Amino acid sequence: MSSNPSESSPLNRAEALERVGGDEAFLEELLSIYQEEFAEKSPALAEALANQDAKSVREIGHYIKGASANLSLPGLQAASFDIEKAGADGRLEDAKAAYQTLLSEYDRLKKHLAG
Repeated sequence: MSSNPSESSPLNRAEALERVGGDEAFLEELLSIYQEEFAEKSPALAEALANQDAKSVREIGHYIKGASANLSLPGLQAASFDIEKAGADGRLEDAKAAYQTLLSEYDRLKKHLAG
């Protein structure tokens, strides 16, 4: 298995299904909720980066990381972890770079889910 998330599926469906007891419909509902929340959190993260608000960058990165981990979204989890860590360390230029990765990983997820 590749260690580069962008070379693999944006969703580990087998793992995600295991987390929800094999309930495909529930998984689809959770993925839909994830997309709604991402649509709220992403602009807030961009604003925090623009405002040099390291605390908010860390907090939003942490939130997205947890949601991504819960749904077995490895690329999104890795990028949001990088954002969280960079925010915690006050490295906002690194957080901005990780945000671009996060956006591209999210785009991959949307394309994957669209089929």
